[in-house]
Amino acid sequence: MTLTNSDASIDHVVVVSTPSIEVDELLENLNDYPPISSSNSEEIRPSRIVRQWFTDIKRRASEIITAPPLSSSNNNVDDDFLLVPSSGSELMNSDVLADSDQLDVSMMVNINSDPLVEIMLENRIVKLETDLQACEMEYEKTIEKLGREIKAKSISYDNQRRTYEQRTKDHGVERTMLQRDVNRIPEFEARILCLQRDNSRMNKELKDNATSREKDKLRIQELEAQILAFERQKKEEAETNPSQIGLSQKDNNNLQNEKTNSSQDICCVIKKPKDPLISSSKLSSDQIERYSRQLLLQDGFGVEGQRKLLSSSVLVVGAGGIGSTALLYLAASGVGKISVMDFDNVDRSNLHRQVIHQDTKTGRNKAVSACEAMKALNPTIECTPIEDVITFENAQQIISRHDCVVDASDNPRTRYLINDACVLSGKPLVSGSAMGTEGQLTVYDQKSGGPCYRCLYPKPNTKEGCKTCSDNGVLGPVPGLIGILQAIEVLKIITGIGSIMSDRLLMYDALRCSFTSIKKPKRSKKCILTGDTTIIKSMDDSKTVTTGVRGPTGISTKDKKRNSSRMAKELEISCTEYNKLRNDNDNHSHVLLDVRVDRQFEMCNLNNAVNIPLANLKNQLHRVEQLSGGIKPVYCICRRGIFSVTATKILSKAMAEGKTIHSVKNIKGGLEAWSREVDTFFPKY
Repeated sequence: MTLTNSDASIDHVVVVSTPSIEVDELLENLNDYPPISSSNSEEIRPSRIVRQWFTDIKRRASEIITAPPLSSSNNNVDDDFLLVPSSGSELMNSDVLADSDQLDVSMMVNINSDPLVEIMLENRIVKLETDLQACEMEYEKTIEKLGREIKAKSISYDNQRRTYEQRTKDHGVERTMLQRDVNRIPEFEARILCLQRDNSRMNKELKDNATSREKDKLRIQELEAQILAFERQKKEEAETNPSQIGLSQKDNNNLQNEKTNSSQDICCVIKKPKDPLISSSKLSSDQIERYSRQLLLQDGFGVEGQRKLLSSSVLVVGAGGIGSTALLYLAASGVGKISVMDFDNVDRSNLHRQVIHQDTKTGRNKAVSACEAMKALNPTIECTPIEDVITFENAQQIISRHDCVVDASDNPRTRYLINDACVLSGKPLVSGSAMGTEGQLTVYDQKSGGPCYRCLYPKPNTKEGCKTCSDNGVLGPVPGLIGILQAIEVLKIITGIGSIMSDRLLMYDALRCSFTSIKKPKRSKKCILTGDTTIIKSMDDSKTVTTGVRGPTGISTKDKKRNSSRMAKELEISCTEYNKLRNDNDNHSHVLLDVRVDRQFEMCNLNNAVNIPLANLKNQLHRVEQLSGGIKPVYCICRRGIFSVTATKILSKAMAEGKTIHSVKNIKGGLEAWSREVDTFFPKY
């Protein structure tokens, strides 16, 4: 809308719509609206905003009067109204409205005389605002609708993309499987062709055998007829000439023999032709099925390597945590003969790592239990349990009967004597150890020119040596992993594949999950077994130089009676007798000395026991003197009644040297016997 005026003194304004009426008519109609007096103008009170608006319109009209003439192209045809001043205005005499044919007067009002102008304008503004709000609401609804459509389309697109990716992945798997099957088609075709040839050969043999059988039947009938004829002839000759009976009998026997031979030929079982795969690989069908997965390895040892395994023999010394997994995998891999040597029995406290044994076999010999487990896993192999302790007397004899030896023992004396026996017998030795959360693995093979165990450890520690798992603890999977690695080295040694660890020492740290390979030094020239100056030439020499090294702490079944008398009876007391002594007398009337290590003592102990580890006993004899005071007897106890024997001997010797100790006795069987004979609720470990 365009409003035009000349100055503030003009009282008449024409509201026109453009461009449909002549200007002259507009000016004639303008005279019908006389000016309004000042009194009337005071009665009409429009809002200040409208007054300011009209004032601005008048100012703009003045600017238009002074402006140059407007062309028809400058007219704003989109405006709703054009406000023109009255006839007395200078604007009407100007050239602004010269082009009067472009104007169309639709309504003429007097601003000062008609109060409806304000209402009209307000209604117009309200209507415009309402329309604007409606447009905004419609716009927001449209935007919201478009947003929902975009979101729905985005979700649909994501679903379609995921579906496409899954289908692509499935197609890839199917393509891989199909390609694998396609690659095996020539193999199956070759087998089918081979089977067809064998089938044809069998059918031909069956046909030939059937033909031969018919011929033999006819031959038998002929022979039977001849026999009947000979029998009749024999009877006739016997009646006529008795001297010919012997000859007839001989002929009859010949006929009977010929009939028997023919019958045997007919009754021969048709031999089934050998399986071409078996004949070519020299493996039975059961062996091919059982070991097929390792036979199919591209970098494996193949049929020839499997035959070497089946014809080999391995000795495993120790059926504990390391030996358990080594034995299971050697048996499963098809080692023909496996000997297990262990004098100890299955204990529940060891089952967390000795996984070859079961809880129901607690108390049985480990070697026997391990052989039963291996036979259950692979019935085709031969397992031999050896329930004795390996010693310097029997080691070389047992080791020389095997192709490879696995050392899964837990004490230094056994390691030295196994190493010496393997060197003297020329057998490879796979050695492994585990303690706490760490493990070690290496191979000692004299054929490769590598060092032996004595080259690496020439001087054994006679005081401490290798600690045992029962004293220091062990994380179950650690020895199991070492045993698996040992089994792999044995397979490589027997089959000849890969490179064995004869020149390296592998160290495993479970807490860091790290493997460290250390290069071993060359064979020592100063080694007393393999060096330039050889001292050990027999197992007797090995026993001599290994005197004092700690060995097995257990007692074999055969040696229990012999070792039970190694201490005088007056220096021993049974758990039952000691329990009676505790109940009859005050616990403070004697000293109960527990010689286990600190960690074991913290796990469980008897009331009022005093802990002095066996390793510290000689340095703390003064403390034992203080506890005894020359009036209290001392009773020594340990876990199994072994270390307490040594402690009793140490204290007896101290008493002989003048120490003020009243007396000393060993409690037989230790805490294990206490749990078995006195208190069944006392924990075992």
